[in-house]
Amino acid sequence: MALAQPTPTPQPTAEAPKGVTALAKPDTKWFQDDRFGMFIHFGLYSIPAGEWKGVKMGRNSYAEWIRMQQGFPNYNSEGGVGLPRKEYDELLEQFNPQGFNADEWMRLAKEAGVKYIVVTAKHHDGFALWPSKASSYNVMATPFKRDIIGELAAACKKYDINLGLYYSHWLDWGNPGGGMPPFHKPDPEPKQPTQEEYEQYWQQTVIPQVTELIEAYHPKLFWFDNFGRSPYLTEKRLDQLITLVREKSPGTLINSRIGTQHGNHSKGNAIVDYISSDDNHFPTSPLEGAWETSATMQGSWGYHKLDGNWKPVGQLIRHLVDNTSLGGNIQLNIGPMGDGRIPAPSVRRLKEIGSWMAVNGESIYGAGPVPLPAPAWGRFTGKKTPEGYRLYAHLYRMPDGRRIVLPGVTQKPRKAQYLETGFAAESEIIDGNLNLILPPANLPDDRVSVLAVDFEKPL
Repeated sequence: MALAQPTPTPQPTAEAPKGVTALAKPDTKWFQDDRFGMFIHFGLYSIPAGEWKGVKMGRNSYAEWIRMQQGFPNYNSEGGVGLPRKEYDELLEQFNPQGFNADEWMRLAKEAGVKYIVVTAKHHDGFALWPSKASSYNVMATPFKRDIIGELAAACKKYDINLGLYYSHWLDWGNPGGGMPPFHKPDPEPKQPTQEEYEQYWQQTVIPQVTELIEAYHPKLFWFDNFGRSPYLTEKRLDQLITLVREKSPGTLINSRIGTQHGNHSKGNAIVDYISSDDNHFPTSPLEGAWETSATMQGSWGYHKLDGNWKPVGQLIRHLVDNTSLGGNIQLNIGPMGDGRIPAPSVRRLKEIGSWMAVNGESIYGAGPVPLPAPAWGRFTGKKTPEGYRLYAHLYRMPDGRRIVLPGVTQKPRKAQYLETGFAAESEIIDGNLNLILPPANLPDDRVSVLAVDFEKPL
């Protein structure tokens, strides 16, 4: 069914807030210590799951884009591309995820070693997973009629997991005046709103909804989504949104994809709290300050029933280690099915990562880069301890000659041993370099094994 929008109350255009760069920024230490988060893409798009009436979507197989799918066969006059709004909104009557259980989701996250989540409170289709008063296009217009964000917030509190909220502030295909996909020819161009139409959307949907999310759920971070320079995300609008978060929730972190990452603000990333890299992008050198990579377990973010390109667990663990070694985080995505259950391949991967973290998590939580070059056989992380300093050698394979060489390190360790087995390594200084000789046994884990090396002082 097509859902009627409430008649907006005319409001004066807000003046740009002054002094946004002077507002205090929150401490990112908890975020950088946590290192491991979970992304959750769930919404109306979880029902068709990448296929509409027998036609499989393309667009990088991102199932959450099915409404405005580039190259979809049935173009329409409403936006020039994708599914007609009336047809897509039939999903409102189907959305009734009886398998959704916030406690089970967060219990699995806890078992996986996840420290924070980011859930799609509102994705690009404009459908809100909470009972928003600013737009009737929300979960209360479905048979489910439950506050999904509220239930997840309560489960996060129970399991001591930090709550983060994804909010699509630029693209919104379900509310009048929202931005449309920035497609280019030869595909038909979507009809974009005027600046006046977008301003009305911004003042009557974005600002009120972000206010609702802050006041109702107190998120530890916002994950705003902008993946290209947009004429709608002006510096004035970004200042207003950032000021809103800073004033109403001073401890809440804001990410760079709010618009600063693509040069939509003269101060750039200096006015936000952490950098969100491009999808599945893993830097090869450290970034400045706090940063993270959002990564999929397969190709799609939302559940895609035809996407079987599941990544091996070892690859996912190595992504986590790689980013930690460069001072960054990773938030690993799950796409629950339309009935609210988490797909079995995601469950297995999370449980296997959790078993690895149960043994080796100390090499990730609170750990970071060390002043050593990345070796061919793995990565290093390290952190201060009450007794001095602990270096972690993450072995992706056995090094040549069972020997780890730390160039320029002349400090002999108190001890060096595998976290999993306790088997000890010997050490010696050769030509001004510390050599660690691994015990004559197989690596404890054929994906990533961790050797902990204790020193009196930092390297």
